[in-house]
Amino acid sequence: MNAMTASAILAEQLAARGLSVTKRDLRAVTVANPLHSGLGEIVTAQGGRYLTGYGYEIGEHGDEPATADRVAFLLGLPRVSIRRPTGVIR
Repeated sequence: MNAMTASAILAEQLAARGLSVTKRDLRAVTVANPLHSGLGEIVTAQGGRYLTGYGYEIGEHGDEPATADRVAFLLGLPRVSIRRPTGVIR
């Protein structure tokens, strides 16, 4: 990855979703629900995957937005609806 590590890219995505993020080292971040600081998780980048502190795979490198969505769901953050541009029919 260019100048940013996988965990740094994920950290940006997590923060954009309103989670509190603290960098632990080059491969790991601590993530917490800002409304309930007791709800938290350590997410580590290992072998092309993102793992929780319990060793569960929660995503893969290159798919940070979906991984951040899963972490946000895991930590109880309400889903934020994304506004679609006008003229887009679905």
